[in-house]
Amino acid sequence: MKPLVASLVALSAGLASAEPAIELRLQREPTPRSLKMRRAVALAPSPPARKPTPMPAAPPPLTSRAYVAPVEDQQSARRDLANKVSFSLDLGYQVDAASPSGKASLDARAPTLDRDYTALRSYGFGELFGSTRGLGMSNLSTYFAVRFQAVRQLRLDPEAMVSGVVPTPIATWFERSGLEPRSGWAELVDFLPKAWGLSKVRVRAGGQYIYAPWVVHLDGVTVAYDGTLLQAAAYSGVRHTDYTRSQSDRRPAVAGASLRVDLRGLPRPLPIAVQGELLALGESVEAEQPATQSMLVQGDWRPDRDIAVIGQLRARDGQIASQRVELRARYKQVTNLVFDLTRRTEDDWRWDPSLVSADLETGTARRYLDLGPVVPQVMGSLRAGTLIAENVDLYLRGAFAANPGDEPGAVRNTFASPYAELGGAFEVRLRRTIALGGSVLTRDTQRGEVLAPVRDVPGMTEPLPANDVRGEEGFTEAGGTLKLSLGARQFSTAVEVYGRRTRYAILYEDPLLEVPSTDLRLGGRVSLDAWIGPNLKVYAAYDATSTLDMSPQVTGYRSLRLMMSGVY
Repeated sequence: MKPLVASLVALSAGLASAEPAIELRLQREPTPRSLKMRRAVALAPSPPARKPTPMPAAPPPLTSRAYVAPVEDQQSARRDLANKVSFSLDLGYQVDAASPSGKASLDARAPTLDRDYTALRSYGFGELFGSTRGLGMSNLSTYFAVRFQAVRQLRLDPEAMVSGVVPTPIATWFERSGLEPRSGWAELVDFLPKAWGLSKVRVRAGGQYIYAPWVVHLDGVTVAYDGTLLQAAAYSGVRHTDYTRSQSDRRPAVAGASLRVDLRGLPRPLPIAVQGELLALGESVEAEQPATQSMLVQGDWRPDRDIAVIGQLRARDGQIASQRVELRARYKQVTNLVFDLTRRTEDDWRWDPSLVSADLETGTARRYLDLGPVVPQVMGSLRAGTLIAENVDLYLRGAFAANPGDEPGAVRNTFASPYAELGGAFEVRLRRTIALGGSVLTRDTQRGEVLAPVRDVPGMTEPLPANDVRGEEGFTEAGGTLKLSLGARQFSTAVEVYGRRTRYAILYEDPLLEVPSTDLRLGGRVSLDAWIGPNLKVYAAYDATSTLDMSPQVTGYRSLRLMMSGVY
């Protein structure tokens, strides 16, 4: 250590004694070119320091009952998310009327009031919805929906029924008073450990809707896994009866499963999602329908945030039933374009998975629901909409249907005839309060040729024309709306008018009884809804139609509906 210190001292002395290589002394004094003093300026007094503005106090948490929403926010306030119980109630009363015109019907028969039909009918109805969140258990939620009605049951005179008297032309979906539960389920979420992602499993039991190859109302159990990359579900139970309150033990069994893989959930996302679904429906004894199995495969490709391509294939009992492709595109977030093309085969169901075979008994009353045989058909549509200047909405639509391979001897169906249609709509909003809209739609249906119109000649029988030549040959409809709104959840009213002319195929000629070949129907509606406070809404609507060419015995239909809805 001492030699190192001695060396540093010797080096410092040597550097001090050495002469610098650069002259650092100043040779002469610098002389400034100009040097003037500025005048003294009195400084303005500085403003007093401002007191810091206190920050507004944050509102209490949602669990606190002391907080009251400001007056300007009370109209838009909705149910408190912290409430564990919430429900809504809808109550309504409706009156329908069809006044007699004094004219005979198309069968040249003059109806008798209160014997052939009732000119006035009134009924009450309502719906109750309720839900709970975390009541009793933090991961338990429940939901129920009940529909009820009060109506005077129609009682027809047996003697009048024998004489050919028909019931009231004013019909509803129910025929007697009663209560009908529509949905009611309980669901458990996040009740399993987080290992292997089991916390994303949920179990739902009760009456619920399943979105399978067809929407199924099910009374049973569903087990689902909702992950980012993988979504899966399995369900089983019996089908809920929707058109009657009779929930018998002979309802068909339902079982199915679904699996969806979304590659957008990968660390390196891919814009592809693949989905597969299975649906098995048991035999329906009452409807005399066999058991069926349906399968659906769907692919979703989104190469860009504004483009989506969706392809779908559905099969029934191992046979391809339908194929569908859809293209969605968006331009500058205000213009949307949707193209849809569907091909249906003769192996498809008639209406839904529960109706696949025809009713061979010609005398049964349910034959009025017969939609005819299933025939191959291709249907397509093109829809486009845009927004102009932030207050003008435009919408255009074109659609067609064709029967590929349609030969003279092929099976045809009047409910699946080729057609072409074109329509459009617009809406103009003025000062965010008034909106004026209109729409128009026309369709032309291609039907087979009638070799000879049927003539009513005594003593001569002629066969009825073919199935595919009966029905409408086309229609044109138009409508207009005028809306007034004072704000969301405050007050709004609307006036609607519409008209529709239908052209029918001429199949019957009788010099003594003229059957119209066209039918013009006009009508309108006036409706209003007003919010009385943040949780109560009142709604009223009045509908009226013009006289109907196909029903000259009545002057038209009128309806008045009053409703009150509460959300708590």
